[in-house]
Amino acid sequence: MKKILILSFAFLFFLGFTSCNQEEIETYHDTDNIYFSPSVFTIPANGMLITTDSTGFSFALDKAAVVDRIYKIPIRVQGKVSDVDRKVKVVIDSKSTAVEGTHFKLPDNIVMHAGKEVDSIEVKVFRTADMKTNSFLLILNLEENESFTTNMKSKVINSLTNKTMSHISYKLTFDDKLSQPPGWFAGFLGIFTAKKFFLMCDLMHLDPSMFNQKLGSTGLSIPDIQYYQNYMKRYLADQKAAGNIIYEDDGKEMIFP
Repeated sequence: MKKILILSFAFLFFLGFTSCNQEEIETYHDTDNIYFSPSVFTIPANGMLITTDSTGFSFALDKAAVVDRIYKIPIRVQGKVSDVDRKVKVVIDSKSTAVEGTHFKLPDNIVMHAGKEVDSIEVKVFRTADMKTNSFLLILNLEENESFTTNMKSKVINSLTNKTMSHISYKLTFDDKLSQPPGWFAGFLGIFTAKKFFLMCDLMHLDPSMFNQKLGSTGLSIPDIQYYQNYMKRYLADQKAAGNIIYEDDGKEMIFP
């Protein structure tokens, strides 16, 4: 009898525990909020996964034939998925330095497509001459409309400084200014210059954008870098022996260590 009583209590406790757990699981019943997904869900950046409300890129390592690029900024809905397209209201912030129609173009209609919880805003960025000397900033703000609210405003990411990350404002920077890329290993390749870099890529049929990765990535192992170094040293030596010394833009002889 005592055994049956204990089993009965255990069964009732299990039912009560299960009932409590079920009561705690609530579905979302509020309005459908629209927000920038990278501020909550991680995206890859420089070999890491981060949450952010801003990103950027450069045309500097792209070939001359590349005159524009489509940059996709993910957006996400907190709420229900719809079986129809829903319009997303996107406003260009007045603090932007990039000029619409000159440096970038937004789609005529930005929507969260039917059946999707995650979509993207496709920003077409034009490679313009002034990007060689200037970086440009585009700030996009999400605003409420008939389909979405923007109740997810921001979150504090540093309690000491009260620094926040926005869920409804996103910054995109872009330029065409060439600087030493992460994959340039000066220990083997020497001081970085644009002329040296593009000459090496042209002679060896290397994609310049591959150097926009850290050492250790595909094509950027120590043996790879040593091969590039030795190839260029032989090329420069052969050219010099033939009476054709290769100079940098500043007039100094080009060298690889």
